[in-house]
This record gives sequence, C-alpha cells and structure tokens, in this order.
Amino acid sequence: MKKLIVFVFAMLLVACGGDEDVQPIRIGLTIDESNPMAGEAASRALALAMEEFIGIPVEPVLDISYLMGREAMRNGHLDIMLVSAFNYLSVSGVVDVELLVSLPMRAGAANYTAFITRADRDDIASVEDLRGKTFAFVSHTSTTGYFFPKYYLVTQLGLNPDLITHSGYFFDTTTFSGGHEANIMGVEMGDFDAAAIAAMFLTNMEEHGLINAADFKIIAYTQPMPNPSYIIRSEIDAQVIENIREFFMSFDSPDYFAENWGDGSLRFTYPDIAGNEYVRSMANVLGLD
Repeated sequence: MKKLIVFVFAMLLVACGGDEDVQPIRIGLTIDESNPMAGEAASRALALAMEEFIGIPVEPVLDISYLMGREAMRNGHLDIMLVSAFNYLSVSGVVDVELLVSLPMRAGAANYTAFITRADRDDIASVEDLRGKTFAFVSHTSTTGYFFPKYYLVTQLGLNPDLITHSGYFFDTTTFSGGHEANIMGVEMGDFDAAAIAAMFLTNMEEHGLINAADFKIIAYTQPMPNPSYIIRSEIDAQVIENIREFFMSFDSPDYFAENWGDGSLRFTYPDIAGNEYVRSMANVLGLD
C-alpha cells in the first residue's frame, strides 16, 4: 500500500507541471496467481523496454494486488495491468478497458482447475462425494481457485451459486485459504478433505521439492480457461495503445519469460476475445453480471 501511495503522490506532482510534461504510462506489475514468484528485476526490465519502444515514459508499479490495481485504474492512476479472465470482467465493470495481449502457459502447464484430495481417501472419488466434506477455495477473486470450480459445481451438480459456500448446504464447511499452495498443503495435512487449485501448482510444487504429487489424486477438472491478459484503459490514445500492443507482441526476452513465467520460450500472443466472452456468460450463470 505504501508503494501505491508514494506512486499516486508522484503522479499528482507530474500533473501539476507545465503543458510540456508528458504523462507516463503506468503499468501495474501485479503478482498474479499464476506467477507468484515473479521477479522484480525482470518486471522493471519489461517497463524499461516498453519505454524505449513507444518513446513515452513508462513507470512500473510493483507488488500491487488486483484490488488495489482495479481501484487505481478506476481513478486514472494506473493504465495497464495483468489480470485473470474474471478479474478482467470485474475491472471492465468500473472502468472502460480493452484487452492488450495474453500470455500462454509454459509448455506442459494446464490452465484449468483441479479438484484434489489425498490419494488415500477411498471415500472421495468424484465431486459428488464431496457432499458433507470440508472444502477449500483460494480467494473470492481467484479465477482458478473460486470462479471456475464454483461454475463447475453449479452446472454439474445443479447447486445454488448463492449457497455453495454456506456451511451445511452441500459442503460441511468451506474456507478460503488465500493461496493455491495453502490449499495443497491443507489437503496434505488433513486441514480439509478436498480443495480447488490451479492444476499447474501440483507440478510446480513437486518440481521445487515441496510435495510428492503421488500423495494427491484429482477427482475432477474444469474446462480450460483463457490465459491471463494485460488490459489497458480505453481512454489512452488509440495509436499509443497500438504501439504498446506492438511492443508486447515483439518483446523477445528469454530471460524475462524464464524468470517471471518459468519458460524462456514463451512469448505474448493476441488476446483470446472469444474465451473471455465465454467467461462473461459464466459470470451471468453465477449471478455476477
């Protein structure tokens, strides 16, 4: 929060300058749920490369949460931000934004939700078996850790979306752990019977020696979801927006993608417009429109 306050104050000083002052492009390098270990140095390098490409000052705003970024965009203090599919809908509900580019998952990564339990739980073999069990979501703003698994439960089991998190309705109790790793460790330790996670986290945590994936079993998957996307405020000059999109599409830094996304071969792609519109229809089913 302190970083954001200092940043906003600096923007006010710039705004008080003369007509010759050029308003910088402010990019929020948020810690997205799919890249929790993003490196600050690589993120700053991205902002510097963008500045050199478009010929306009670019100021990175580091380590802001999605909710802080949404409010900063709504108030005109932030221009670009990385968001998940559902968070894009949320931001677009309070400020006019458009999709810039998307970021594919690293090779072999799965961009969908997995419902997991311990491998030795013979009493849990499907989502139907979760009735009366303790269950963990990630957070109320998590696409893979809440919205997609909630939609799956509503459409597959005919549950009421307004009651899913109510104790005693379907689950015995539900909790929001705050992180995919916390959900995995909670299942392993027996803090809850099952949980929803982004499927890639089982692989990531095993690669880092934190878990043995064989200790878990996946009882259901959701459908794949659109990849995270950078969005930009629509009131930015149209030519500037196109220049920024061109920068992203031509950005060719293996070091950046390896450090921030675990795969140096990744590159930005054009956004999945159709996929994001499908998510909008999911939001309608969940009563989030």
